[in-house]
Amino acid sequence: MGETVYFDDEKIVEPVSKSTNPENADIEIYPINEEIFELYDYLPILYKNESESEYLKTLFKALELSYSNALYQFAYIQLHMIFMVCIYYMLLKINTVTPADLENALFYMIKDKTRVKDFYGSSNTRDNELYFGSFAVLGESDVFLLFKIAGIDSDLQGELKKLVEERNKYAHANGNITITSQTTIDDKISKYINSLDRVQKILKPLITDLYKKTLLDPDFSDAENRLGYFNDNEQISEEFIKKHSLSPKDLNICRKFNISELYELSGYEDMKKLHIALCKFYKGIRDDDTVECAN
Repeated sequence: MGETVYFDDEKIVEPVSKSTNPENADIEIYPINEEIFELYDYLPILYKNESESEYLKTLFKALELSYSNALYQFAYIQLHMIFMVCIYYMLLKINTVTPADLENALFYMIKDKTRVKDFYGSSNTRDNELYFGSFAVLGESDVFLLFKIAGIDSDLQGELKKLVEERNKYAHANGNITITSQTTIDDKISKYINSLDRVQKILKPLITDLYKKTLLDPDFSDAENRLGYFNDNEQISEEFIKKHSLSPKDLNICRKFNISELYELSGYEDMKKLHIALCKFYKGIRDDDTVECAN
């Protein structure tokens, strides 16, 4: 029987630290493409679960390290993973607004009641709710079919599938490193962000509907109820933005909602105050004094 070898993690701390320190590494560090950070616009502003936040932080850190060290093919794989997480969060919005349509679409796509039941089961949910990772059990090319609920056209659906097919060419251990130029990875970054923006546009009616229904819910906006909240800002952040995993892009849609549409309804002033709180929240995360809020 061979000798047992114990792993001493203390012995590798210093070497790893040196290898990741630009002052000590014998490699050139390249500046990050700032466009990478636009991906945050499609991810939640506030996370329900700390593990989700940590997962995204890890992916972005890996992407930034790969990019800055010119490991572009590996950066590409990490870029695709972040893109798919953005897609999954978008699908969560569809589930929030039209859960029955999503379930019907899943059954149409999978054609297996047991698998659909498992999709909503405890092993694929958190706290009995779907989360972004729930959609990872589906084929990446298949999940784009679910956007038909939001009215995706065949052209955009085809473009999204191409992104997956292209990624598949590089995701195997075949010994080939073919993405070696900064221009190539930068083009891919732009393509992913453009695709996300196109999907975001088709979700606009759903996001607007979600916001309007939330404001009209007396449990949410009635001054005598307000879900127990006394602070407009806290209620908006916890019971709307965080609850529905809204992204900066989603919030931008909400803040442009014409609150005057509800003028003749009872409780309008309370709804307007909450809308102003949402606008101010958006203004705060954008750090932009030109952002207009409702008067």
